[in-house]
Amino acid sequence: MRFLSFFILICFISRTNGQSFEVYADKSRVEVYEQNDIPLNLGLSAYKFVRIPYKGSSIDINIKVKDFEFNNTDWSISPKSYNLNGIKSGNSLSFSFNRLGYVVILFKQNQDFTKRIVLLFEKPEFIPENRVDVVDTYGVDNTGNKNETIKIQKALDEISGSRKVLYFPPGVYKTFTLQFRSNSQIYLAKNARILADDSTLSHYISDDETGINRFLLIKNVENLSISGLGTLDGNGTQILAVSHAEIAKNIKEIRLLFIYNSKNININGVLLKDSARWNTHILKSQSVSFRHCKLINNPIENKLLGSLDGWDPDSSSDILIESCFGWAGDDTIAIKCTGYGSTLGKVPNAENIIVRDNVFLTKKSGLKIGTETFCSQMQDIIFENNVVIESDRVMGINVRDGAIVQDVVFRDNHAELSFPDRKQNGMNFYITKRDRNISELGKIQKVIIENCTFDITFPKKFSFFRHYPETPKTDLSIIFKNLIVAGEKVENFNSNFFDLSKNNAQLIFKDLKP
Repeated sequence: MRFLSFFILICFISRTNGQSFEVYADKSRVEVYEQNDIPLNLGLSAYKFVRIPYKGSSIDINIKVKDFEFNNTDWSISPKSYNLNGIKSGNSLSFSFNRLGYVVILFKQNQDFTKRIVLLFEKPEFIPENRVDVVDTYGVDNTGNKNETIKIQKALDEISGSRKVLYFPPGVYKTFTLQFRSNSQIYLAKNARILADDSTLSHYISDDETGINRFLLIKNVENLSISGLGTLDGNGTQILAVSHAEIAKNIKEIRLLFIYNSKNININGVLLKDSARWNTHILKSQSVSFRHCKLINNPIENKLLGSLDGWDPDSSSDILIESCFGWAGDDTIAIKCTGYGSTLGKVPNAENIIVRDNVFLTKKSGLKIGTETFCSQMQDIIFENNVVIESDRVMGINVRDGAIVQDVVFRDNHAELSFPDRKQNGMNFYITKRDRNISELGKIQKVIIENCTFDITFPKKFSFFRHYPETPKTDLSIIFKNLIVAGEKVENFNSNFFDLSKNNAQLIFKDLKP
């Protein structure tokens, strides 16, 4: 074991000292980060990202590629809707950028994530004045060498109701599960990282009615703000694939952030990094918002790493996910009604959820409702102006456990690339039964897909399918308005775009009114 730890350390040092990219913003070199801390030598994957403050004027970007060659047919800059014109010079790529946003550069047109880089253009850091420094006031060690759960939890407890801001200055804060409190303001400096301690799993195991294991817990909380440009790091690749590979597959997922039975929760600007399975689970909560957040999971699913969802609003209402970046190994957004934490068979509905102005990549579904649909209704849901750079399925509603899914709008969403996973179709909507003997049949009605664009034709065609003949056609009803695929407007149901064997829904095509 001691030899293995030494081997990992040597690999980590060699990898972090030998970056594939040098990135310059206005001729100043910026730091390149890794999605996780595990060496590629161990057969695990990662990708690189940089964080660049945007101060309201154009920034000249130059990226020098060191470890491999790329040519003019290899590279691309996304989102395409940003209309960025890159210039290749030797083994470097340059362009100018003049907005807040997220840019993904592929130096090879394949799924080699080590030959990609993500640029996060963020608001400049603003340090609050009315703050309590967790290091100065509570003596917390921020070198990452010591577990500081007790001291940090004491600070979280005492800041509640004080009207002051608990401030985490730059540094690494190693800890087990932390529980946030009501009427609190938390601020993480840009280079502050709250890191899950991988030494044991016992501290992350649930002891309440939800049965949900977690690293950071927001339970029975009202009026909480977590802001800043710091990082909440689940250390998931280390936990699942190295430290506890033998036993991790036998326990339930560990959420990075679990929000339960809470209200008025606002998360702004932070980086949600490397979860051990689902990243952010919002269960039985109301009025929860994520703005300008960055969610970066491990992109690889294998026997050790799986269920790497991004955001999972679950039996919750009044949820906003806006102007965020997400790269997930599984569904980036999956709106659910799982039944976790519910009693007497009553599962709360999912209602009034907005997912807007985001940039996503995923190996699975980008914008999804389901598959768990154990509630009565899932309604008033809007997916608007999102860019899904890469996915196996761009949009989907999957009803397996009953529920009427209605009043859903997919508007102004833009899809670019197909990831070669199991489905490989741009839209996948269906009604079926999880258990053919006991599951109820749900409905998908009053769904509008408006002004959505696919840059390419996905390998497999669109599917809108009712699996059971006792459902009438109107139980799965979709209205299309100005759907564009590979530059062509889709004006009717035809075999060029729809799989005739997997479409038995009511599909209605309408022109957008001027």
